[in-house]
Amino acid sequence: MPSTLYERELPPLPPPKQLGTVLVIGGCGFLGRHVVDQLLNFPSEEQSSQNAQKKKVSLGPNKGRYEYDLPSLSSRYPPIDQAATTVHALDLRCTKNRLPGCTYHEGDITNADQLLTVFKTVQPDLVINTASPQFDAPHAILRKVNIDGTRTLLEVAGNHKSWSKDGKKRCRAFVHTSSSSVIHDAQSDLKNADERWPYHVPNKNEFYSETKAIAERIVLAANGTEEVGGMLTAAVRPAGITGEGDMGGIAYGLCKTAEAAPGWQLNMQLGQGDNLFDTTYVGNVVLGLLLVAEGLSTTSRRVEQSGVKDGGILEHERVDGEAFIATNDQPCCFWDITRFAYSRMGRDEVGGRDKVWALPEDFAALIGGLSEIFGALTGKKGKVTRQTVKYSCIDRYYSCEKLKRRCGYLPVVGVEEGMVRSVKWFKEWEESEAAKEGPEKKGQ
Repeated sequence: MPSTLYERELPPLPPPKQLGTVLVIGGCGFLGRHVVDQLLNFPSEEQSSQNAQKKKVSLGPNKGRYEYDLPSLSSRYPPIDQAATTVHALDLRCTKNRLPGCTYHEGDITNADQLLTVFKTVQPDLVINTASPQFDAPHAILRKVNIDGTRTLLEVAGNHKSWSKDGKKRCRAFVHTSSSSVIHDAQSDLKNADERWPYHVPNKNEFYSETKAIAERIVLAANGTEEVGGMLTAAVRPAGITGEGDMGGIAYGLCKTAEAAPGWQLNMQLGQGDNLFDTTYVGNVVLGLLLVAEGLSTTSRRVEQSGVKDGGILEHERVDGEAFIATNDQPCCFWDITRFAYSRMGRDEVGGRDKVWALPEDFAALIGGLSEIFGALTGKKGKVTRQTVKYSCIDRYYSCEKLKRRCGYLPVVGVEEGMVRSVKWFKEWEESEAAKEGPEKKGQ
């Protein structure tokens, strides 16, 4: 019998959205690829005649213990009018994660000349920026891409006179992907935190979050100014993204651990295990980005039609110049998520809470500190650090009420389904990589 997935009751799908010409920055990355996919009504799924059907997925030992009927994504997310929407993607390299129906362009977002060439070709109405290095990238790379790249993108997108073919075409909206971590010191509990919390800058514990906060400030400060030709801007802050293609987030880390760790380690827990944590399915993050983009475009048209700078929009309705947190609206215990992923990876020696070996947080932090010292001496970075211990023990969840209230956001895919999709993708990716290695080893 198929396992039952939590499914939120969703309203009827709205009419197809018309978004004009969209340029997705970082369109071959994890998040960017999903933006492109949703804009094109999910060409990644099976043929349209099969889209309404549920797809059977089997996970666990011998792929048989946990069975799910996964509804298609295209049957649940709002459709995009393909006749009135053209999709382009820009990335440093466009050799992977390509989808039919999208036009791809290679370029460096920190190089204004390369960006200008792309903008002259694309003539975008809307820019969605998803480009970002991994959180543990070198500081110089984080600074260059997240801060310098964002600033250069804004300058080129807003200077429409330099790329508009008729002198009238301009980019109406710029949606920036930020991070929920811009308000976190990576040490304290966050409980139902929202956009009213201040930025944590400088951030001595996470330079990634510091660069994200600085970039978000730049984006929001540019909103509607003459420097960007009146282009409207907003930011979306995802919390703990999971989903197909994740190569650096929590789901990927859990799958890698389940794949290699001994059983005793998988039964080990850091802290009491009752701390709540946010994970957000990538498709829900994309939905948030597109709803914010739609809100900016609507505001831009109202400004033009009314001749009033703010378009007559009330403050509590405003989308432009605002940041929005995107979550699954479903915080879960961190260690419940962890054990769920382990079991779906086939590690069923992991029991429930009654079989858990819980290490006190202080003792775990001591082990993490010793691991860091050993890593510094040997040049080998350990998996357990004081920071990973802290993240495993603190509450870290957010409120997405602002995005729900102002943009009509409602998460489509729940936490459990998001993790099932993540594990399924990981196992298929591993099998694919193993198949590639097979012929190579034979030829050696």
